[in-house]
Amino acid sequence: MDSSSKIDRVFSPTETKNLVNDLALCLEQYYRECQAMTSRTVPPLTPEVYMELVREKLTDNRTSFKELANLALSQGHHLHDPRYMGHQVPPAIPAAALFDVLGRASSQGAAVFEMAPFGTAVEKVMINELGKMIGWKEGGFAGIGTHGGTLANVTALLAARNIYYKDSWKKGMRDFLEAKPALMTSADSHYCIARACGILGIGTSQVIKVPVDSKRRMDLKKSREILQASKSNGLNIFAIVGSACTTPTGSFDDLKGIASLAREFKLWFHVDGAHGASFLFSEKYKHLLEGIEEADSVAWDAHKMLFVPALSTYLLYKDARNSWEAFAQEAPYLFDPNDPQGLAEFDGGLRTMECTKGVLSLALWGVWSLYGKEFLASLIEKAMENTKTLYRLITNSKDFEVAHEPQCNILCFRFIPTGIEHSEESLSQLQQNIRNQLLKDGEGYITGTRIEGRYWLRVTIINPLTNETHLSRLLDKIRGI
Repeated sequence: MDSSSKIDRVFSPTETKNLVNDLALCLEQYYRECQAMTSRTVPPLTPEVYMELVREKLTDNRTSFKELANLALSQGHHLHDPRYMGHQVPPAIPAAALFDVLGRASSQGAAVFEMAPFGTAVEKVMINELGKMIGWKEGGFAGIGTHGGTLANVTALLAARNIYYKDSWKKGMRDFLEAKPALMTSADSHYCIARACGILGIGTSQVIKVPVDSKRRMDLKKSREILQASKSNGLNIFAIVGSACTTPTGSFDDLKGIASLAREFKLWFHVDGAHGASFLFSEKYKHLLEGIEEADSVAWDAHKMLFVPALSTYLLYKDARNSWEAFAQEAPYLFDPNDPQGLAEFDGGLRTMECTKGVLSLALWGVWSLYGKEFLASLIEKAMENTKTLYRLITNSKDFEVAHEPQCNILCFRFIPTGIEHSEESLSQLQQNIRNQLLKDGEGYITGTRIEGRYWLRVTIINPLTNETHLSRLLDKIRGI
C-alpha cells in the first residue's frame, strides 16, 4: 500500500468506527475482569520486561489495535477491581473516560478560546459551579483548569508571590532576599508545596513546616508562635497553605482557624484541596471544609474524588483580578486584550503555565450532566462509608491497630502479632513485608507511609464497588501473610 492510500485508510471514518468497536470489546472485557476479580490488581512484570514488550510492538507494525489495547489494559493497574485500595486515584466513571476521549480525538487546545470554543465554555461553566460551591460570590471569582494539583498549587503560590513582592515576575527575587521570603504549611502537607518554593526562588528551606496536633492537623497554637517570632528570625512569611486533606492520613486542617491567622498577619491563604475539596458535593461531609470560603485560592482535583480520568484540576481565585497575577506576559499573536469580540477573558493561556493545554472539563461536565450532582455525592459518601467500616473492623480486632480515626477515605493501620515480642523496628519491617507480599500475590493493592518514623499500611478506599466482604478479606489476607 502506497503512503497516500495508507493515509486515506488511517483517517477514514470507517477505520475509526472499526477501532471504536474493537475498543468497546476491550473495555468490556477489562471491566468484567475487574469486577469478577479474575485477574491481578497489579501485574507482576518488572520494568525491564515491560520495556521489552513496548519495544517489540514498535517494530511489529502488523499488530492489531485490539491486541495493543488489550496489552495496555491487562498490564496496567486495575483500579476498577474492588480489591484496589492503593493511591488517591479513582476508578474513572466509564462515561467520564469516553467524554475525555472526545477532546483528545478532536485535538482541542483550550489555552485560546477560538481553538476550543466549546471546551473553553465548558471549563468556564464548571469553574463557576465549583466556585459557588466554595461559597464565593458569583461574578467575583475566577479560575483556570490545569494539568494536575501540583501545577495548580505552584501557580497559586506564584500569584501570591507576585502580589506580595511587586515586580518579582520581571526582576526576580534578588532584591527581596535580605528578609527571607517564606511560607507556612502543615508538616504533613504534600511535597509539591516545598517544590513550589524551590521553583519560585524562595527556596525549600524557607518552607516552615508547622507541627501537627493530635488529629494530625496543622497546630494553630504553634502556627501563631511561629508567625509572632518570624520577623525576629529574619523570615518574611507571606502565605499560609492549608491542606484539605493531607496525603499521609487524610486529615483536614482547621481552615477557619487558618483563615483567622491569615487575616491577622496579612497572609495569602491558599487551600490545597486536591483530594478533599470534592467533599463540598456532599451535604453530609462538606462541614469538613468549613472556612474554605475565606481562602484566596483553592486547588481542586476532579480526577480524585469526582471520579474522572487524570488529569482534570481547577485553580480558583476568590478575587478574579488575582487570577491574572501569576503571569504577565505578552503574546499578541494569541492574546489580544483589545480584541473587539471581547474574548480575552476566555483565553486561559494567560492564567496558566501551559501554553498548550487540553480541554480538561468535558469528563466532569459529561457525568454531571448525565447522572447529576447527587450521584457524585453518593460516590464520595460510599467511599466514606467503606472507610468507616474498615475502621470498625480493625478497632474490633485484637491483632490490628489504627494510626488515626479517619476524616476522609484514607486510613493508616498495622498488623500487630499477638503473643510475640516485637520492637518498633521489627513491627515496621513486618508491615513492609506484608505490603510486598500483597504486591507479589496480586490479590489486592495497598500502599504504606511513615508516621513519626514508624511504617504503617495505608489504604485509600475509593472504588464504589468495594464492600465489607472485600475489606474483611483484606484483613484475612494480611493475617495469612
